[in-house]
Amino acid sequence: MNLSIDKDSREPVYEQIRRQVTDLVNDGLLAAGQKIPSVRDLARQLGVSVKTVYSAYEALAAEKIIETRHGSGTYITEHPEVVSGQNLRTREEMGGNLEELPPMRWEPYFLQSGFFVMPPYREKNQKLIRMSLGSPDPALFPFDKIKQVATTMLWYPKEFFFDIGHPQGFQPLVEFLEKEMALEGVPMAEGENDIILTGGFQRALTLVLDRILKPGQMVAVESPTYSGIMNLLMSKEIGYVSIPMDKHGMDTDYLAGVLNQGEVRAIITIPTYHNPTGITMSKARREHLLRLAARHRVPIIEDDWGRQLRYEGKASPPLKAMDTGGYVIHIGTFSKCFLPGLRIGWVTCPAPLSVSIVRAKAGSDSGDSFFSQALLHEIIVKGHFSRHLRKTIREYKKRRDAMCAALAANLPEGCSFQKPAGGFYVWVEMPAAIKSLPLLTLARNAGVEFLPSSYCMPDRKDGSALRLSFSRTSVEEIEEGVGILCRVIRDCIANPDLLSGGAHSYEDLYK
Repeated sequence: MNLSIDKDSREPVYEQIRRQVTDLVNDGLLAAGQKIPSVRDLARQLGVSVKTVYSAYEALAAEKIIETRHGSGTYITEHPEVVSGQNLRTREEMGGNLEELPPMRWEPYFLQSGFFVMPPYREKNQKLIRMSLGSPDPALFPFDKIKQVATTMLWYPKEFFFDIGHPQGFQPLVEFLEKEMALEGVPMAEGENDIILTGGFQRALTLVLDRILKPGQMVAVESPTYSGIMNLLMSKEIGYVSIPMDKHGMDTDYLAGVLNQGEVRAIITIPTYHNPTGITMSKARREHLLRLAARHRVPIIEDDWGRQLRYEGKASPPLKAMDTGGYVIHIGTFSKCFLPGLRIGWVTCPAPLSVSIVRAKAGSDSGDSFFSQALLHEIIVKGHFSRHLRKTIREYKKRRDAMCAALAANLPEGCSFQKPAGGFYVWVEMPAAIKSLPLLTLARNAGVEFLPSSYCMPDRKDGSALRLSFSRTSVEEIEEGVGILCRVIRDCIANPDLLSGGAHSYEDLYK
């Protein structure tokens, strides 16, 4: 089976494979019942990832063009349902009642991938202390101040509040963020770096990935990492290589070996208050990471989600502030420190790249809500945002301290955790025999919920760790919930057979 792949084409690689196989069947060059290469063999032959070929084969199978026979291989189906010029119906053949229209087949368009999403717990009547949620507490939002500002804006509206706006974003808010980034040490002079406002972190990462990567190409990601990053990479058919972490952050020595292979086209990292581990990357690791990026000419995408949520000590400067060669693309967001519903994030990137991102943004959605951006700017200039931040940091610090104290007092021997200097998360490591998925089932039944480690692992394998979040629970709930969780862990260490009744795969949680 001779296929030709153009990795520089705008057409995704998996779609090129799907299209060419379909054409070969149409042209009679692949006969019904003929065996074709396995996923791994074709990936090796074409020099692409196994994941890319798998996606193409999944689409072909959904279109009934190929079929997999257990223990035998993959074959062209006996009666492939291909679409060619010979079997398209004419207008006359499609006459008659609308009720006679053949049903649309949506299977070829399905995304064949399992996203990292926590299924809801079905026992509605049971009290559940949810230490799995990684978002700010709405009970702390300054609703009275928000209402005052919004009412004034609506009572004395300005035309630009409701205009289509500019794809770079509301200029006063852009200028505010330019000053904030400059205070963090990021060069913001004209021609150095620019800021583009976006509809939250995910939209920012989407815009960046669309500019610097094509489907089928590879990125390096930390293991564990934020599940939202993995979801986006999967949706864009971008492959990834896992880089392990330790107490100093990403293992840059391991990364160096991966980069030497020449397949990785970008690096994604969460160097400050890492999600899910809470680790802040050391200065030495940051410097090594930047040197590696320069040596291999690959960009770094910095997820700086929690910079504002610092509880003690001096905050490490953004990786972007240390970047003298223009390798770092910084992504920030207001969704964790203020109002996630406003969906406002931003990209700080080298000026040449910013032009491309703004143009792409103009072509896809023209711009985000100017009213939301103007509302946030008004809240900032009136001082409400800074006051809110001081108040919430004091509260979140209390909750973090309560969680760490409860863990220190109740965790059984063989378990450990590290107190984070900022952010929302505490990463708990347990003995190897205690896996997080079956433990989650038992913990939920006891009235507490956490995020299992499999949701944070790029390979989706379950491990002996879990993530706790203190942002959405009170001090009292934290103390009670940690106590319950530690009792469940202690029982499982004493009697590992208890875990046999819990979930053992991601899919089990939906049952």
